Amino acid sequence: MGCRHEWSREYEMILHIYVEAPWTWEEFMEDAIVSFAAMRMYEKPCATVVDVSRLGSLPKGNALTYLTEIDRQMPDNVFASVMVGAPYMVNVFMDILTNIRPRAKRIALFTRTMDEAYEKIQARYEKMPPTGTG
Repeated sequence: MGCRHEWSREYEMILHIYVEAPWTWEEFMEDAIVSFAAMRMYEKPCATVVDVSRLGSLPKGNALTYLTEIDRQMPDNVFASVMVGAPYMVNVFMDILTNIRPRAKRIALFTRTMDEAYEKIQARYEKMPPTGTG
């Protein structure tokens, strides 16, 4: 399994990221680098849906260090990042991250289902100020 990503077929601006057991932090970071490059090339506002419903257990390593690095590298054109099906421990780490990294708090959302993720992204997108009107 591991980590992989693909652009949504239904919603042009959404990049799906899947993290499925078994996986490693190294795989996670390698996929993030490629995902972030794709989002930067998109050059328009975009969002991620991170499906962690099949995450399994966290690999050895400092999860908070990896999540902080992900937040630090997140492209500026990402307006929402929705975690779908996050287990309790992921929520704990994300709560810590959003308290120490204001940017993470600004874009992070949590849902139980993909449909709910799409709804939250659409609602956030509709509230965004218009671009290119300057």
